[in-house]
Amino acid sequence: MNIAIVNPIAATANLTAGSVFRPQVPSVGNDVSALRETNVVETAAELARHGLHLTVLFGDVFLDGHSWTSPEGVRVEPVDTLMRFPFHPGLLPATPALVKHPALVDADVIQATEFHQPSTFFAALAARRQSVPLVVWHETLRPMRFPGSAYQRVYEAVLGPSIRSHAHRFVPRTTRAASYLRGLGVRREEIGPWIPTAVDTEAFVPRRSRLSRRDYGWSEDDPVILTVARLHHLKGVDIALHALASLRGRYPTARLIVRGSGPEEDALRTLTRTLRLEDSVRFMRRVTRHEMVDLYNLADVVLCPSRWDLLPFSLMEASACGRPCVATDVGAIADIVVDGETGVLVRDPRPETIAAAVGSLLSDDAGRVALGRAARARSESLFSLRVVGNRFVEVYRDVAG
Repeated sequence: MNIAIVNPIAATANLTAGSVFRPQVPSVGNDVSALRETNVVETAAELARHGLHLTVLFGDVFLDGHSWTSPEGVRVEPVDTLMRFPFHPGLLPATPALVKHPALVDADVIQATEFHQPSTFFAALAARRQSVPLVVWHETLRPMRFPGSAYQRVYEAVLGPSIRSHAHRFVPRTTRAASYLRGLGVRREEIGPWIPTAVDTEAFVPRRSRLSRRDYGWSEDDPVILTVARLHHLKGVDIALHALASLRGRYPTARLIVRGSGPEEDALRTLTRTLRLEDSVRFMRRVTRHEMVDLYNLADVVLCPSRWDLLPFSLMEASACGRPCVATDVGAIADIVVDGETGVLVRDPRPETIAAAVGSLLSDDAGRVALGRAARARSESLFSLRVVGNRFVEVYRDVAG
């Protein structure tokens, strides 16, 4: 069975108010390891182990126009994007070339992402043209804020009917996405099952970290908190810094590692100095996957203080590494972190409240271990590539008749 997965946005754009029209969008075209570790390629490689033939289509801006084949036999190909002004295709990919793309012409099932992406509309046209089923893997669970909401309303009125009529199945990537799809007029019988984003639970594992606190100039007894996020206002890294400042009254040797990059980096470094946390905070940019696994296993607690989020990879990776997480209860984070079972969900995102939640875990060694073990078990049962791959195989066979 030939499966074409349309996933035009391969990397998140660093977007600020001043760069809406020309955001920084990283390319993965010349980085083989980055391509292989892209979530959709990893999932496709797992599906290939079931005997399926997979082609993943990214926007050409992410691949520098080059094709690539993984060792597992997954074909990664670029698709031409148009309308590169005013909005970069890393934000709004217009891909009419999908309609006649060879991968979609030869497909037995076409899979697209997100109801409101223009590429999903063109994938729907290709599915109708080839008389093959379309599966839409949808994550969003609420409307965008203005002006995005205006775009969505126009899209739903003009293009929405085609997507609803040509798609055979809408698969929620988050549990709350199902009710959102119902609000878009998708019929109940066409929705499901819930299939979340997968994490490689064979790469992200609990293990003895090869990193030491001394690598950062700290004592081996110092408690370490880890935040992995894009340095953007919505990710709340400033909240993490204020929480650390609040926590130091009870845990004066508490440390924070921030792994990420983004438009707020300079402001966050300035805030670190203002709060006099220079000795207790370390900023890290991109690291390898092996180094990332070591970072998770070095941390006592992984903190996600987002003001808004959907399904953060960092929490899934941390959970797979057996790390207890403290996270704000926004978006679909509750799909990953179960309050009191695998970590702590904070509904009041004030720094003092987050500091109290982190402190409650730092003071309970046995409790942290129990939460971490439960987080690992949940990852293996719900988010592993094997489980997600099996569920998609069932969906493909079902829609293909």
